[in-house]
Amino acid sequence: MKLNSSVIIAGKEYTDKSPPYIIGEVACAHQGDLEIAKLLIDAVVKSGADCVQLQIFNPAANMVPSSKLYKTLEKLKFSSSQWKYLVDYVRSVKIDLSLFIYDEPSLDLAANFQPDLIKLNSSELSNPKILEGAAKFGVPMTLGTGSSTYSEIKAAIKFVLDCGQKDLILMHGIQNFPTKLENLNINRISKLKRDFGGLIIYADHTDPNLELCSWIDLLAIGRGATFLEKHIILKREADKVDFEAALEPQEFERYVRNIRIANLALGLDDFDNLTAADLKYRKFQKKSIVAAQDLTKGTIIQQKHVKYLRVQSDEEGIAPIDFPKTVEGKKLKCHKRQFQQLFIDDLK
Repeated sequence: MKLNSSVIIAGKEYTDKSPPYIIGEVACAHQGDLEIAKLLIDAVVKSGADCVQLQIFNPAANMVPSSKLYKTLEKLKFSSSQWKYLVDYVRSVKIDLSLFIYDEPSLDLAANFQPDLIKLNSSELSNPKILEGAAKFGVPMTLGTGSSTYSEIKAAIKFVLDCGQKDLILMHGIQNFPTKLENLNINRISKLKRDFGGLIIYADHTDPNLELCSWIDLLAIGRGATFLEKHIILKREADKVDFEAALEPQEFERYVRNIRIANLALGLDDFDNLTAADLKYRKFQKKSIVAAQDLTKGTIIQQKHVKYLRVQSDEEGIAPIDFPKTVEGKKLKCHKRQFQQLFIDDLK
């Protein structure tokens, strides 16, 4: 049961070899205000991120009225026409759109907006109605696995695949407002990757007041994550909703820049296509077989005739490990001064 190793988002293909795909998560940081929501969208665009994520929810279809969050969500929710306004605005600023869905009415609403990605939280991991609806959406689907058991994750993947959705992207991360470093469990990304393949999203929710918040995602990339999600807020204040793990616009821009720059260091994953930098270092560092003393033409080369030294020559010589099969016992066809390299053409 393996997931697709590539997905198409807004007409562009993404694989493990692609630069990190960065999602700016607006969540409820708009505080129920359309103009703030627009400013947050603008900030995500300005940062150079790939995608903006809007979280659509219907409190009555999402949680019981006695929940502590219920009244808060009632104040934060947008109407269908307001959501259309925001979606149209995202399209006007030319950035990918992910819609984060929490319930069936919101899923139905999102179907009218044709997002580039559809996201479900781990709250829906064992919810067959939502899973099936999202799976048949016609766009890549991301599914949160946070605080789920292995059997729950495996069952959800099978269910989604059976519904016909092949472009499933698993998401790792939990939100504890904020999440402590020791609770990130980034190694779980490796497990998801190893067992299910596909592409992985890491959703970070560490304390934005810590310096590590701007680079901790690099560990997730090292473990196999290709997609990254980070919350954004206009101003991080305790009386604001979703402030605990969100970066302010300038911080978010710096975060995106850090990820883009650090990604350059990942480079190639093979050892046969050496870069110009590799060749330069090879010339500087590698040892070759050289003459231990002046050698006359016709000398039968033995170990005493050579040394293994760094030459830093433009022309690569014979590696020391090849002495027994390539050099030893061969006759020298020309004179060699002490410390000159030996080459294959010098021997017969």
